This record gives sequence, C-alpha cells and structure tokens, in this order.
Amino acid sequence: MKIIAISQARLNSTRCKHKMIRPFDNTTLVEIAVKRLLELENFSGVYFGAYDNQLLDIAYNYLPDSYVIKRSKEMANSEDMILSYSWIKELDFDYCMWINCCHAHLRAKTLNSACSEFKKLKCKSMTSVKKYKTGFYNHDSNPINHDKPFIRTQDVTPIYGIANAFHIFEKKHFFHKRNYWNNEYMDPYLYEVDEIEALDVDSENEFLISESVYKIRKLSLIHI
Repeated sequence: MKIIAISQARLNSTRCKHKMIRPFDNTTLVEIAVKRLLELENFSGVYFGAYDNQLLDIAYNYLPDSYVIKRSKEMANSEDMILSYSWIKELDFDYCMWINCCHAHLRAKTLNSACSEFKKLKCKSMTSVKKYKTGFYNHDSNPINHDKPFIRTQDVTPIYGIANAFHIFEKKHFFHKRNYWNNEYMDPYLYEVDEIEALDVDSENEFLISESVYKIRKLSLIHI
C-alpha cells in the first residue's frame, strides 16, 4: 500500500485575505505547514503544491526540490475539487493523505499515528474529526442527539464534526467517483483530534484565535 502525504496552498482566499503569508506570530501558516511535512514518516512520498511564487519560494527554502510541485494557475484558482487536485494524478500512489495548511496546531506526530492506524485497520478512507459532547438541534428546534429538555452533557450521545485537518482517500475512488468516500461504515474511519489541533483558519476571527493560542502555547513551552 503506497500512501503519499500532500499539502497545497494558494493566495486567493476571500474570507481571510493572504492568510497563508500574513505574519502569524513570528512565522506564517505556510511556513508551519511546509516544516511539518519534513517531520512525516512512513509515507511513500511527501509533496507540496502551489502556483504563487511567494508560496513556492517559502517551500523551496525548507523542502527538498523533489517535494515541491508547481500547480497551474487554473488548478490554484479552481473551486472544482478534481481540478484543484489534478497535480497529483500522475504521482505513483494508492492512497493520499491531504493535510490542511490552515491548521497551525496540527502535529506531525498525529499525522504519523493516523497513517499507521489507517494501514493497520485497512479501512477505505479516513478523516479527522472533533468530538462535541453537548446537545444539538436542527433548524426546526428538534433535538438531534438528546431527548430531554434539561441537558446534562455527560448524558448526551457525542456528535463528531469534520475537523478538516486531514483526509486519507483512495486515488482510484477519488478520480473516478469525484469524492473522498462513500459515507458507509469505516468509509470514512473517524480519527479524533483534540480541540487545539482542530483549530482551522477560514475567517479573520479564526486567524486571531489560532494565532493567540499559538503565542500562548509557545510561551508555555519556553517557561516549562
């Protein structure tokens, strides 16, 4: 089983402009992402894809040249998932772990462990999830995971939300079915990450929250 790891980035985000290269404490999101790739183990290949020269320059500064692939402008600007990922189509692999560059707190150790578990379980796909242990309602005020007006969080059935930190999917299925998985038992397998590693940056507020946590954690490590 050949599993590769990939990350890809672009500059044209609209909700949080230039988030990949904006100062994030004393670094940037893209620097954190490419450095993390160097810590990955037991993958058949590791790759970073980008079109913008600012991103490619940072990648080449930290990664071996063989890790870096230039995407076309069309790939980088497309909202079509298949076109966006088409740069990996000619690579030799069975499964791909896509790693989100916007998760500054996601650890390489977590990714290595997830890859090992995927190989051991021999499941069809995997995705990162965050566990929510509280009551949920739908838009009609109907309870989703509880049946009592008074909610004790220890009594509710947990719900798992996609953290979007990473996915593992089969190459053949992805390019043929145009999706990651079938939403069946163990497809995807749910790999739980903690609430810090699940921090994503899609908006200005999320950028501020993630950066603040990053600063606090760095100071905590310094003073241990």
